[in-house]
Amino acid sequence: DLTSGEHAGTFAELARKEADKMAATMSDLRLTAAARDVVAEKQASTANGGLETSTFTVAARVRPLSDVERQRDGFACVAAAGPGKVRNTEEATVLTPKLSLRGTPTLDKTSFAFDRFFDADADDDDVYTALGRPLVHRAMAGQVGVVFAYGQTGSGKTHTMGGLLRRVASDLYGGGGGARRGRVSFSYFEVLGNVCADCLAAPIKGGPGVVIGEGMDGSVITRNLSEHPAPDAATLLSLIQVAQSRRSTAPTERNATSSRSHGVGIITIGSSLTADDEEEDVYGPRPGVLYVIDLAGSERSADSANHSKERMDETKAVNLSLMSLKECIRARTLAAKPPPPGGAPNARPHVPYRRSKLTMLMKDVFDIECTRMCSTVVVACVSPVARDAAHTVNTLQYAAPLRVAAGKKGAGGNLPVDPKDPVLWSHEVARDWLAQQAAAAGGKYAAAFDAEAVVPRLTGRELCTLPEPEFHRRVRAQLPGPMGASVASKVYGALWALIVDAKTRRRRPDGSILTDEEEAQEVRQAEEA
Repeated sequence: DLTSGEHAGTFAELARKEADKMAATMSDLRLTAAARDVVAEKQASTANGGLETSTFTVAARVRPLSDVERQRDGFACVAAAGPGKVRNTEEATVLTPKLSLRGTPTLDKTSFAFDRFFDADADDDDVYTALGRPLVHRAMAGQVGVVFAYGQTGSGKTHTMGGLLRRVASDLYGGGGGARRGRVSFSYFEVLGNVCADCLAAPIKGGPGVVIGEGMDGSVITRNLSEHPAPDAATLLSLIQVAQSRRSTAPTERNATSSRSHGVGIITIGSSLTADDEEEDVYGPRPGVLYVIDLAGSERSADSANHSKERMDETKAVNLSLMSLKECIRARTLAAKPPPPGGAPNARPHVPYRRSKLTMLMKDVFDIECTRMCSTVVVACVSPVARDAAHTVNTLQYAAPLRVAAGKKGAGGNLPVDPKDPVLWSHEVARDWLAQQAAAAGGKYAAAFDAEAVVPRLTGRELCTLPEPEFHRRVRAQLPGPMGASVASKVYGALWALIVDAKTRRRRPDGSILTDEEEAQEVRQAEEA
């Protein structure tokens, strides 16, 4: 171990000098980063490929050195390197101690680009403001938000996710986000190997456990998972504390109380349109959902050499599920792009979200035909200690490419415009379409419907990104009662059918769009063959 041998002092001094150099470039970056909404930067649409409904923001966080590590003369090997080469990115550099061929102590520098990087001076409030609060506000607007932490055991994942969960209450019950909030409920379960257990229900010996499956209509179904009302912040905080205390832990080479399961917190947020109608509002907007996921710590073979067979099987299951998660994110970002030159018209990558229970639960995030906006934040948590440098590099190598995959432009460049894409509608086209749909759905009841009042000066893109609860509220202001709710539901569904069609429109290798007649001809030829 070079960090504790005769050259330890030299390595520590080299690392401090490098950190001091990088610190000089960080002050201006912190001021700029504080004003950024990194989630909103990813929540963009493209004029040639339909509305991007699922986005991925990738961040990294390094925890501070512990008192024990300082007493052992430990030194930090991870530092912020300033702005990245790509716009709106920040770089983290890992300083790995090594000896040159002549035996001279040196530091091997490896840099990674992220949407945000939090150094050891950043606290939980900084992380929540940048990553958690945007997701809470989106969930309050009826969207799906997901945040999960990945990293080696002992890197601060559970601390980071616990801090995020505790800070959610202030936004939910403090009136933030500009959205009216309905009922809030909370569920929490852990995934240990292939078994899912409810952390908020009394354990039943031999019970079936939590079951995650897919319904006939494609929706995700969870059975045997308790859902607990959280009418105020105190109740939610109490539920969080109970759930986290029941997670499975075990000692490892790196952490005496390592979480050996994936912990999944689910906060469901209704959007009440009136003071007391949510229970009976069968046509109302879908509730927003926020998933806060603390992934089990990853381990290298050297760290698990002394584990029992049972623990080795657990480690294998953890690593397999983490690889499945990575494959799903990369495949989903590729699926949103047009086919590469020379590819088949419908050659979209398969997103294997059914491979694990965790990715199955997150189907909305990975399904390109999902009918609402989804925002996912990945937080790579790393240890600052030099002896963990190799594991830190592995963690950042896992996470950094997810940002690259999300940010790459499609291979097809600027594609021919899709005239059926509602994102490209002018205000007049959007208004007229809305009026026609309301008349078709409501008949005489919608005779006096004023589409202009629902979409005042809004373009097609603005209509497509209008939150579902707000769309319902505007329509039902003119058409009250169950009939108005039904009209709002049908029209919003029709809009999202067009959005999904535009995203999945089949194109030739040159980017041109297949007409309906050409698609029908292909189907006939396939049937004849």
